[in-house]
Amino acid sequence: MITRFFSNLLSIKSNEWEGVLYLFLVLMVYSFGASFARSIGMTLLISHLKSDILPIMFICVDLLVMVGATIYAHYTKRVSGLDIFSFFLLCSTFFSIIAQFLFYYASGDAYTFSWVYGAFFVGSSFFYILISIHVGSVVASYFTAVQAKRVTGVINAGMPIGGICGGSALVTLLKGFHADPQNLVLVLGISCLGAYALLHIVRTRLNSVRVTNQTIKAGSSRNPLVDMLSSVKYVMHSRLMIFMSLGLMMFVIGNKLLEYQYQAIVYPDVFPDSNERAAFFAVYEIFANLAWLLIQLFLTSRIILKMGVGMSNFLYPALIAGISFILFVYFYWAAKHQGSGSVTTMLVLSICTQFLNQEMRWALRTPANNLLFNAIPPNLWGTNKAFLNGVVFPAATLIASGFLMFATGGVQTVITQVTPYIASKDVSYILPFVVFVMSILGMLIAFPQSAAYHEGMFGLLNRDLFDRRIDFWSGLRSNSLAQVVEDKLSSPDTYHVIAALEIIRMFRMNQFVNRVGNLMLKTQLFDIKSHCVETLASLPQSNTNITYLMEALRQENDPKLIPLILKNLGRFPSVNLSEFVEKLLNHPTPEVFVEACLYLHRHPSYKAKKEIEQRLLKHLEHLDDPNFTLYLQAIGELRQAKYSDVILPFLDHTKPAIRLAAFNAYVRMLEGHLEPHKSRLIDALYNTSSKDMKVLALQALRECRPLEDWSPVIHLLNARDRAVVNESKGLLQFHLNASEPELVRTLFLQSASVQQRFEILSLLYPRLDVLQRSALRRMADNSLKSFIKVTGLLRLHQIKPNNYESVHELVTKILLEIAEEHLLNVVTVITYEAEQNEEFFQRVGRGLLSHSKANQGNALEVLSNAGERYLSGRLLKFFEERGTDVKTINRMHLVLFAEPLGLTEMNYETQLFAIENDMLRACLYYDSLQHGKSNLRLDHLTKSVRVLLLDSKRAALRAQVAH
Repeated sequence: MITRFFSNLLSIKSNEWEGVLYLFLVLMVYSFGASFARSIGMTLLISHLKSDILPIMFICVDLLVMVGATIYAHYTKRVSGLDIFSFFLLCSTFFSIIAQFLFYYASGDAYTFSWVYGAFFVGSSFFYILISIHVGSVVASYFTAVQAKRVTGVINAGMPIGGICGGSALVTLLKGFHADPQNLVLVLGISCLGAYALLHIVRTRLNSVRVTNQTIKAGSSRNPLVDMLSSVKYVMHSRLMIFMSLGLMMFVIGNKLLEYQYQAIVYPDVFPDSNERAAFFAVYEIFANLAWLLIQLFLTSRIILKMGVGMSNFLYPALIAGISFILFVYFYWAAKHQGSGSVTTMLVLSICTQFLNQEMRWALRTPANNLLFNAIPPNLWGTNKAFLNGVVFPAATLIASGFLMFATGGVQTVITQVTPYIASKDVSYILPFVVFVMSILGMLIAFPQSAAYHEGMFGLLNRDLFDRRIDFWSGLRSNSLAQVVEDKLSSPDTYHVIAALEIIRMFRMNQFVNRVGNLMLKTQLFDIKSHCVETLASLPQSNTNITYLMEALRQENDPKLIPLILKNLGRFPSVNLSEFVEKLLNHPTPEVFVEACLYLHRHPSYKAKKEIEQRLLKHLEHLDDPNFTLYLQAIGELRQAKYSDVILPFLDHTKPAIRLAAFNAYVRMLEGHLEPHKSRLIDALYNTSSKDMKVLALQALRECRPLEDWSPVIHLLNARDRAVVNESKGLLQFHLNASEPELVRTLFLQSASVQQRFEILSLLYPRLDVLQRSALRRMADNSLKSFIKVTGLLRLHQIKPNNYESVHELVTKILLEIAEEHLLNVVTVITYEAEQNEEFFQRVGRGLLSHSKANQGNALEVLSNAGERYLSGRLLKFFEERGTDVKTINRMHLVLFAEPLGLTEMNYETQLFAIENDMLRACLYYDSLQHGKSNLRLDHLTKSVRVLLLDSKRAALRAQVAH
């Protein structure tokens, strides 16, 4: 009962609690010690080195992070995420021991050992930043993209709770026991050891949903700088990383300026005594972390779920913009009225600013920003996080710190005192004004960043993200199209040359005509030559490209290329090569002879066309000629209907190749007069297995009047060959008004396949009325019910291996296919309701059916951002629960549909027999017959089930006889 209460309150599923709890404890224990280090480090730094040193400390921290992040990026490809986390904790432990030892020496001579306080501040900040960077990767390793949106807030709540406990303990030690702050550094090391022990439990009890390091070791370099450069290349071609980098830069500049505002301007005036300041920070830690905790637990996840991962990054810069504007107005008013302002007001404003700048950063910005990495391939997380925190973060810190040093002065250098550029009274309002501008820019960046996140999540569902095409197209980002084509034409890579020729042909870039022509005449590679020929023929007609093609025809000896040149020269009827082509009629290669005949016959100025026809017809007298089909198709290309009687005898030939060639010729020669022969075309749809013949028949039917019965064409929407499907859709689209009633009827048939339904919707969805769309959603809802039911049956079947032992594996496969069919029906309707395309359907469908939880999570995240809420919401609820037992599946069915599923081990067999699937029923009846469990009468079964049963019995009998 308690678990269910907290599950509902915090949106945590029952199967997620163990992982959430352990990671929560790791962060809580670490944060306990980190709160000591933060309060003590800032207090001692300001007390012993003064506030002027703060910009220098910022730079030192980020330069150290830059080096650390470069090494971190390298080892994320070689070492598991938990091992890296453990290493950071152990290093932080040793650092705290060394720092504690140095503080003992520094207490005797604070002036000589003042560097120790700066070193502790830099070192503790360095480890805190690296651990904060890595925590998101560890969480994402154990939870999918959709789960992470819900659980990240609860897991990260360990940090404020640890901060509250740490702050309370620090106040008690300082106030109650009058402890010296610098003697409490060792608490950080003890906390890190505790977190290290908890990580060992995580390693043994939790299973990762992401790829293991072993799968990506091969792609890692031995040089950390090379890894960092690879991340830079990725960033330059990733819209998401570009906007994340810009957003981080705006954030860091604003963060450092605001931190200087309250740490160096306000707090030293309000609390001049270092012990008072440390005690204030400790009290602040308690209440700030308590507020952080409440926000983390009850608001963060809800905000991210409501606004989405992309747009939730808009909220933090909006809050910073609001507080910085208030600070600007207040301090500007105080400076212009020659007053220092109310101490209480300044303290309240500074506390609010610090809370937004520090705690709200961890409560809102960090979780939302970490979730953005889910749209990046997991093997690139380390290098890209290292780039952001090792390059962008330090660069932004240098900008902010440089601005502070040269604006305020007061930094004692080796040579001289830097003169401030801005009067000290003006700094207090100029800094928040600059932060206000940075925050506005951060808000604007959130919009394209959100769009880039959705694109990235969708891209992750494509398994072929990095194929060779990227090598070519990536150059288009940095150079002009013409320059890229020029470079690729000179490439030694054949693929790049062909791709450049395709670009020239696609965009009809006539300026490359000489380049392509010379390449065609010089190269010896058939693939390049053939593409050059087709490219030249596709360019606007000119003397230049015609001359190149004519020259190629004269000097070419390759019998595979000559027909291609002749075919493309036929596009230019103004060119008369009849005299030269006539010589090719004696060429020994049949392909050259046929193409020469067709060239001459098509040319308007050629007179001896009758002779060409007779020469081709003569070849039809030799049926045993291996090139008989070539001549048969050539007769069709003559487009002479008078020869149809010559072709007719071959339409029913025993050889499929001859039948296809004859049918092709028949359709070609009767083009424009096919209506009387429509029955033969329809017969080809029913009675042939040749996809080419079906395609030809479908193309020919476009010239005829609408069919009376569209069922054979609609049936072909389920074909495996895409060309057949496309031609069927083209014919249905061409006569859509006539075919629409039959399409609508088929759409709502229970027997319609997923592919048929998808293709029909691609034709009809914009034409469906409100009632039909409502019926479509109800049908999808019923498919989801069936999917859940079959999933439950599958679970029961898997835990009862002795049931239907002779067909157990086959029944499992059939149930999986049935479940897949129902699930894809739901995704089909979601695709059209969300106004998406076939690519969306394919990627999301593959993702949901994947055995990888990470892929499923990515698919669910794409669904949640698609725009359709009703069906997507139900799928999300079911998949997030990830029920592995029938009890959970029954409960989810009741939650989703408010009706019991009633699936138990007792009625398992009855439910299986109730599924309307012929193959499944045949398997179940066959097993019953094998074991004598049923007095089954075949006449009670459907015809298809009887056929399957009789076939299986005959096969079993034949096996016994053979044995």
